[in-house]
Amino acid sequence: MSTEYLSVMEFSSDALASRMLNHAFRVGWIDRLLREQHVQRSALQETDQLDEKGAEYLLSILQQYRICSMNGGEVSLTDRFRDCCRFRDLLQVKLDFAELVVGDFIERLPELLRSESEFQQQARLFRMFDYGRCLEVTPENCLHASRWMRLTTMLSRYEGPACCDYYDFGKHRQMLDLGGNSGEFAVQICRRCPQLRAVVMDLPVVCHVGRQHLRSEPESQRIEFMAGNMHTEPLPADSDLITWKSVLQDWPDAAVPGLFRKAWKALPEGGSVVIFERQKWDARDAPLSYGDLPTSLFFRSYRDPAVYQCWLQEAGFRQVQLQTISLEVPFLLLSAIR
Repeated sequence: MSTEYLSVMEFSSDALASRMLNHAFRVGWIDRLLREQHVQRSALQETDQLDEKGAEYLLSILQQYRICSMNGGEVSLTDRFRDCCRFRDLLQVKLDFAELVVGDFIERLPELLRSESEFQQQARLFRMFDYGRCLEVTPENCLHASRWMRLTTMLSRYEGPACCDYYDFGKHRQMLDLGGNSGEFAVQICRRCPQLRAVVMDLPVVCHVGRQHLRSEPESQRIEFMAGNMHTEPLPADSDLITWKSVLQDWPDAAVPGLFRKAWKALPEGGSVVIFERQKWDARDAPLSYGDLPTSLFFRSYRDPAVYQCWLQEAGFRQVQLQTISLEVPFLLLSAIR
């Protein structure tokens, strides 16, 4: 099932366990245990990155959180964690990025709760997601963008198939993915729909990094990158589907209705739009998770689905349909027809 990846939540929810697990990855413990299955405890300590007491403490935390187990003097990964390592790429990205921004949560909590603009000015998170550095293609800007695109790409790698489970992309021939980032969402859909071609429209640096990301994918022959600003530049008019995946949440209320009007004009009669992103949720229903800190810190940006439904109808769309999909948090999947 496409939601099996949610097993990573078990090993990325607690801050202490997650930090220790990430260090176990870095010192090579997890790789060795995956490779050899059973390792003598003394052999794990043969690294200059841990002293004896440090290794003992790390091992005790990994045991406490059921990441590994001891049998005599041998250490093994638990079956549950070993199975979770099918999604190791996602797990490590979540751990790495949570570690990068946890200081924003701990040190900037007063600003986070008091003022969105004040928090944005001071938080490392928003310096990392600097779209102003995505306009000019330079080695430095591409390197900067590729760092945060590692997170957005990995999320789309697993969220994209979940979206495909609830919407029939196979009925379309040409998809325009606005703010499509590295093209990962488009490639996940094209992988399921061999008849579909896609255009990914995003800022120049993002497109440059995206082309490199997809260059070895067979589906890349059906995916074109188009550098541009979806707010200020015309949209190509040869698509029967326009998508936004985790994009509209980045823009203020004043900017989104205009995008819907542009999409309506660019689509043929019977063409569709699809929106797939986190919706506003109640923390009592989806508690804050350490591994999801980078997305949780944008809590002010997530909207009630009814807001999008209203804007779509005002733009002229009909048959506006909403589905709510439970992933790490509730996602909205909105579709509408011109």
